[in-house]
Amino acid sequence: MKEVLIKRAVYAALFLYLYAVATSCVFSESISQIPGRLYPALCICFVNDKIGWIGGHFGKIWHTKDGGKSWKLQNSSTTKNIADIYFVDKKCGWAVGYGGLILHTSDGGIHWIKQKSPFPYFWKTVYFKDKKHGWIAGEMGTVIGTEDGGKKWNVLVTGDDVIFNSITFSPDGYGWVAGEFGVIYASSDSKKWFLQDNAVASQGYTVWSICYIGNHMVMASGISSLLLLKPGYNSKWKAIHSLERLNGEKSLFRILKFKESLICVGQKAIYYSKNPEGPWKRAEIEGKLPYGEWLCDAWSNKKEVWVLGIKGSIYKSSNGMKWKKLR
Repeated sequence: MKEVLIKRAVYAALFLYLYAVATSCVFSESISQIPGRLYPALCICFVNDKIGWIGGHFGKIWHTKDGGKSWKLQNSSTTKNIADIYFVDKKCGWAVGYGGLILHTSDGGIHWIKQKSPFPYFWKTVYFKDKKHGWIAGEMGTVIGTEDGGKKWNVLVTGDDVIFNSITFSPDGYGWVAGEFGVIYASSDSKKWFLQDNAVASQGYTVWSICYIGNHMVMASGISSLLLLKPGYNSKWKAIHSLERLNGEKSLFRILKFKESLICVGQKAIYYSKNPEGPWKRAEIEGKLPYGEWLCDAWSNKKEVWVLGIKGSIYKSSNGMKWKKLR
């Protein structure tokens, strides 16, 4: 019990440190005094090769129509931090964040409308299958779902003293949500969710990202270079590799499938692999990361993949091995 409490304190301290890094220069320099800067950025989403959005602290939402070369600030009508954004097409999308924030747009972000949240919780992740069916997860181990585009949100899971960081679904309706202390829930119908047994839950390793990668396989990444693989719906989770052996990464913030490869985003590097079990290789990034920049999120479609840093750096690739700096 004592070891668990110590680990919880360590992870809480790490979260506060990450938050401080992301917001440090905001208090010394107004965002309005940094023209063209996407700072501090937290999440990224694209619907095609050209149209995308970035969300950040203090309700900032930026929009691009040229694949990420230029960005225009949208009016979100909130100052709460935007933790995640998801669009199902060019017009219809959602943004979630602190204090129970749920925003919806039906015109590509020209107008963002607040939706009623069942709890004032910190919502960390959002996913929509179509314009009506979607899920949000976050604080207090809570997952909520909607079948009418967010007019009403139903509570599906709640009560655990954890924050869910990421949610994913397979095309045939299976879902997984993961977060602090290695806690992972799964569902076969997106309505009833059950705690899954995995090797890292008892060790307290926080999972930052979880992703369905095809062929009934799911992967997760997290703190201490954690990489997990679930080879099949009925298979057990297993730790498959530690990128710490490569470059000493402390956290792997995002893992996703892109074409025939897997992409994993660490604090200071991007990795790729053709096989879920590795080997993982460090990708070639154009130039050097700006001082204090931490890579934090990624998004892919069938042709390209983007990686975002908290200071607004954006990198783009068509193969996952070589990355061009856009900003």
